[in-house]
Amino acid sequence: MAEFIDCTSLSISYNIYGVATVTYTIVSDTPGLKAYKTIRAGGRTFVGYVTNISMNPIPGSSGWYENHVILVATS
Repeated sequence: MAEFIDCTSLSISYNIYGVATVTYTIVSDTPGLKAYKTIRAGGRTFVGYVTNISMNPIPGSSGWYENHVILVATS
């Protein structure tokens, strides 16, 4: 089993209360929903809960899948 976060997909935004919305994509060679509740990026650790996740096969690949995840977190 191989999986990794696509670094180009990582996006972090904050609301006026300092709560972060972290969006990222996990690429995996195994079907099924995958998400991390803790993400370390830019010298910060974001811990929260997943509010949305979707999984799609990667077109033109042989057995690779992408999981699009939205995490609401504090850092």
